[in-house]
Amino acid sequence: MSVGITKLSRCLGLLGLALAVFLLPPVNCFAAEKVIAYTGYLPPMAISQEKKGVTIELMELFAEKAGIDIEIRFAPWKRAQILAENTPGSLIFTLAFSQSLSEKFQYIAPLMYTDSSFVTLNDRLDSYENARSSGKTIGVHLGSHGKEILDHLGFTNLIEVPSAQQMATMLNTGRIDAWYTMSLRARYMFRENGFDPERLVIGAPVSHDIQWLAANNSIDPDLRARLSKAVSNVWRDPRYWKIVDRYGQ
Repeated sequence: MSVGITKLSRCLGLLGLALAVFLLPPVNCFAAEKVIAYTGYLPPMAISQEKKGVTIELMELFAEKAGIDIEIRFAPWKRAQILAENTPGSLIFTLAFSQSLSEKFQYIAPLMYTDSSFVTLNDRLDSYENARSSGKTIGVHLGSHGKEILDHLGFTNLIEVPSAQQMATMLNTGRIDAWYTMSLRARYMFRENGFDPERLVIGAPVSHDIQWLAANNSIDPDLRARLSKAVSNVWRDPRYWKIVDRYGQ
């Protein structure tokens, strides 16, 4: 009899253990990998945590396709680049391509294509030569690739400005005569600041640019491949163009 009781007790104990395991909260064996992604305050590409921006929303789509969880961190653009360069495994996006940057980061895929022009409130500037010889004071974003381009082309009539909001105000009030930027950005910032974007005189595109997704040089090759494939897939997703068009209105 005692042997039967012992066996029964063991069976009940095993049954209780099985039930306990069954009732435990499920473990997510497929939890998305978390990746830090840096960007700057670059409206309308990257605006803020609250208002997002074109490339912020695109990055969310890329992360969804790649099966990762991105933590987007904002910083002034120069500092964002320094942080990404010194944070192993991190991403940086809305980055222009240059030889010096290609030594610091691995370029993964283009997020979107943009054009840059000289934007004024009066005279139309349709070329670098026209803008350089005009004598106009030209605003350019602090620490931007655009500043490097204009320096290389011999511009001396430049003012570096930290933010697009400040740049729009300076153009509206005449503190600068022209703004070297994306037409998308100029229209967006004038509208956001309460100015009439119809007043803008936008010259012909003088450069055709790519807004890149790049990564710290230590990025895992598998993650890089997944992100590259995700970007390619999102380019064919109707949501991509809806996002781009919404910010361009």
